[in-house]
Amino acid sequence: MHIRKIKKKRVITANPNDSVVKAAKLMDKNGVGCVVVVMNKKPVGILTDRDIAVRVVARKADLNRTKVKDVMTASIITGEDSQRAADLVKVMQDHGIRRVPTVNKKGELTGIITLDDILYMIGMRLSYT
Repeated sequence: MHIRKIKKKRVITANPNDSVVKAAKLMDKNGVGCVVVVMNKKPVGILTDRDIAVRVVARKADLNRTKVKDVMTASIITGEDSQRAADLVKVMQDHGIRRVPTVNKKGELTGIITLDDILYMIGMRLSYT
């Protein structure tokens, strides 16, 4: 199965220059644990609720003045729409990550896939066997 069949197409995004507070409010409003940071339609980073807790709150940084670009994970791994889900699971496992933005051949953001999405799909497939 390819990840284009599993991914969520609706991705909550942020700008690198947004404040961490703005990004956190987006996460809260949309019930998600991360925002994908984009520039020119391409993912350049990811900011998770854990990043905020560890890199901002724990360090007592100024929430309103801290920018997303200052605390996001910039070295992100992306998945391609045509990639097999099994291959992406291996990459996620090897790198200890739970969320992967998906991109098209131009490198533009097309969605996001999470470990929960994959586990849900596996559970659905198992229940039909």
